Amino acid sequence: MEEDFLQAWDDMLEKYDLRTNGWLSKLFDERKKWALVYGRNTFCADMKSTQRSEGLNRELKNYLDPRKVIVDFFDHFERLLEDRRFAELQANFKMTQTLPTIKVQVPILMHAATVYTPSVYKMFEKEYLNGLSWQVEEQGDVGTTKNYFVFNEKPHRHFVVYDPEDESITCSCRKFEFVGIMCGHSLIATIHRLKQIPERYVLKRWTREAASCSLKTSDSGMSHENEKKDMSKRYNVLLRNFVKIAAKASESEKKFQEAFKLSKSMLHNIENIPFEEKKDDNSKVATSEGDVLVGEFEEDDSVAVVNAIKKKVDNCRGRRRVKSCLEKGSKKRVQKSQCKKSKKEQYNTV
Repeated sequence: MEEDFLQAWDDMLEKYDLRTNGWLSKLFDERKKWALVYGRNTFCADMKSTQRSEGLNRELKNYLDPRKVIVDFFDHFERLLEDRRFAELQANFKMTQTLPTIKVQVPILMHAATVYTPSVYKMFEKEYLNGLSWQVEEQGDVGTTKNYFVFNEKPHRHFVVYDPEDESITCSCRKFEFVGIMCGHSLIATIHRLKQIPERYVLKRWTREAASCSLKTSDSGMSHENEKKDMSKRYNVLLRNFVKIAAKASESEKKFQEAFKLSKSMLHNIENIPFEEKKDDNSKVATSEGDVLVGEFEEDDSVAVVNAIKKKVDNCRGRRRVKSCLEKGSKKRVQKSQCKKSKKEQYNTV
């Protein structure tokens, strides 16, 4: 709490005779920018200082080598991302198949196990078990709210305010505002009143449904990226959804038969959908990422068509290989045309 911070700061200045220290005085004036007690109302998912970047640096060191060139860096970085995505898929699949072990069989923990992801449930369970060591003292009612004084043997104290009408709970530690889960103080204060976590205190980002919510990608978001990235995104979205379908369908024979029938029908319908290719209406050329397929043209206008394609390819970046192939094809077509013309002239002469 703020008064605890101010008291500890004052005790430090008194103990080390630093009241005249200019640097500490300036630092104290800017305390709201760095002291954690003033940032408890801001949601940070329990991330403190540079914890997030330090974790990323540790992960990168397992894949990267400072002796590698920049091109190798991107290759290894892509491998890191793929491994992280695969680990997330494994964790999601395991989550759909099992429930975490509940140490204390109480209704609120059983409800948390079905709502939260396994890692967040462990955080919540730890808060609940830590709250059991605190003592609660009622401070009386103010209107419909009930006030509690929560303390333990150490000189720590917290104030909890609970309103049974709308099940709103506030604690002076600001655990929910900072981390996103209820604190042990509020849980122990309402231990005989709450049988499950109020809906307002269950953040979607910590629930089992968070992955499916975050994967609702619109077509407009995919259209600005290249085809390979679009394919990877679509694959990941479908894979996550089908993992959930498989987990549900395996619960009974009836569900399995229904899912199996629908999957066969779905596969048949998808295979019958023609592959879409981008076509140029003026030159009848189907283009893909790295190849230009030239259709069959009349022999007389082949040179004109190839020249038109060459002009189009010259304006594209990264198409040197295609340009070279077209130049060779153009020469062969011209030589073939001249050869036929020469043979025709020889035949007429004879």
